[in-house]
Amino acid sequence: MTKLSPLATFVYKAYLRSRLDRYTRDLQAIAAQRENDFYAERILHREVIEVRSKLHSL
Repeated sequence: MTKLSPLATFVYKAYLRSRLDRYTRDLQAIAAQRENDFYAERILHREVIEVRSKLHSL
């Protein structure tokens, strides 16, 4: 492996940090979306049960 110049090493580290930050933000967005989906699914499930119950009671 070739030794990089100090400037190239600095630039490469900055590039890798930028990618890491971006991937971390993307993972956080995915986790938040999953949490939102989970709550939306719970609310929808409750509504389905309520409507099904009303329908059966008629």
